[in-house]
Amino acid sequence: MEKESGKALAALPKSGTAELPKKRKFLPPLSHFKMHWQLYLMMLPGLFILAVFSYYPMHGILIAFKQYNPMVGVWQSEWAGNGGFENFIYAFASDGFWDLVANTLILGVLKLVFAFPSSIILALMFNEVRCRWFKKTVQTLSYLPYFISWVVVNAIVYMFLSTDYGLLNNLLELFGADPVQWYAEPQYWRAILTFMTIWKNAGWGTIVFLAALTAISPDLYEAASIDGAGRWKQTLHVSIPGIMSVIGITFVLNVASIVKDDFEMIYALVGENALLQKTTEVLGTWIYKMLNNSTRSWGDATAVGLCQSVLSLLLMIGANWVVKKTGNPSMW
Repeated sequence: MEKESGKALAALPKSGTAELPKKRKFLPPLSHFKMHWQLYLMMLPGLFILAVFSYYPMHGILIAFKQYNPMVGVWQSEWAGNGGFENFIYAFASDGFWDLVANTLILGVLKLVFAFPSSIILALMFNEVRCRWFKKTVQTLSYLPYFISWVVVNAIVYMFLSTDYGLLNNLLELFGADPVQWYAEPQYWRAILTFMTIWKNAGWGTIVFLAALTAISPDLYEAASIDGAGRWKQTLHVSIPGIMSVIGITFVLNVASIVKDDFEMIYALVGENALLQKTTEVLGTWIYKMLNNSTRSWGDATAVGLCQSVLSLLLMIGANWVVKKTGNPSMW
């Protein structure tokens, strides 16, 4: 026995600790490709589309730094003055440019404050409905506005806001109030655009939150109920914490879109109505007008669009840092 124990002790490392198992090395890329070639093959169409429609057009960013001439192309066009930043200086020094920036940020913040939580609140409300047919019916109806074109939405909005025959003005007259010329009063349109964003996108935005709610274990609700928590406290202490990871990621994406205005919505509902430009003219509509003016303006429009993208990236990084610091899962 003593000899056997001595052999066992001799077999141990000199440090007195057992050797840890070696970590498995990563497979070489070629071997990994051979093992999972079907998955790589499925990725090829997506990578091709991404390269052709996302990465290849990025060489057009050079237009922001050049005196673009479409007759010679992007590469052969001459560089802009002031070290290539002439287009940026001209755009930022334009009359009313900073008013456009202010309108863009105000509408973006309003969308973040009101439109983003609306999808979460609506999803939590759907989660509390126990009648299945009613829940499915209301969910379907809430999704429908997302699939309606903004051109059609414009016709619907005009039916409500028309000065002479609008339903809203008829309702105001019914209560003895004077009709409002909605298409001549810019102070109302920030609220109108925010409301239309909520109406069109809130139902569609609930899909991801409802999917996250279904992943919460029913045992958590049962345990909370045993502890005396009602439906409201279950929502606060079970439902909302259970979807915080999804809320954090969508919050990061929504913060990044603050400087990205909804051009399609604004141009469809407002068009080129000069009376409403004070509160509805944003960077997107300004870029559209500049592109239609002349090829000389293409550099200015590209410069502003590039600045929007850079600011959006910085906001995304900042929002991701905040989400990570709060202890919630972040995008990276």
